[in-house]
Amino acid sequence: MYFTTIATLAASLALTSALPLSPPLNTASLTFHGAAGAQYTLSVPLDGSTTSTNNVLSISSISTDGFDVQNNCKIHAVDYTPALVQGPPNTWQVGPPQTIIDISCTSGGSPSGQVISIELDGAADAKYFISVPLGGGPVYTHNALSISQVRSTYNIPNCKFDTVDYAPAFAQIASGVWNMGPPQTVRSVSCPA
Repeated sequence: MYFTTIATLAASLALTSALPLSPPLNTASLTFHGAAGAQYTLSVPLDGSTTSTNNVLSISSISTDGFDVQNNCKIHAVDYTPALVQGPPNTWQVGPPQTIIDISCTSGGSPSGQVISIELDGAADAKYFISVPLGGGPVYTHNALSISQVRSTYNIPNCKFDTVDYAPAFAQIASGVWNMGPPQTVRSVSCPA
């Protein structure tokens, strides 16, 4: 009986260690920065699942090793969804600074068909970028920055800009550069094919 128990236990251990491991999960490493050099880093899955921060630090910026936080992540903060403004390379300023409760990110696969890039510029070199599929639905900016200039190789006046105040007017000032008036927050952009 003692031999049977040991043999059964050994067989069970052999089968358990032979089970295949789950496939590796694609993740992004995000560093959340607060005041006075305080920070923490999370490895966030890129499958859209929610990752809790479990940290009450008030965050003023997020940095990565090249992952586009602004276009591929959704942030749930203690007050309301913060504006993300691209700062130095691979860094996004969080406005207003606040505690981030959780974050979910996707790998950022682009939709089928042609996609254009649009740079939206505010005051003091603040700007952000969005990718808009031609002929697709609106792309939401999730950014409260007041926009006064737009840059793209696409003819921007053909696009529909959903803004917080009035329908904007565009004046082309250089190749691929339009002033937008009145300056205001852009909620979403859609462009025809």
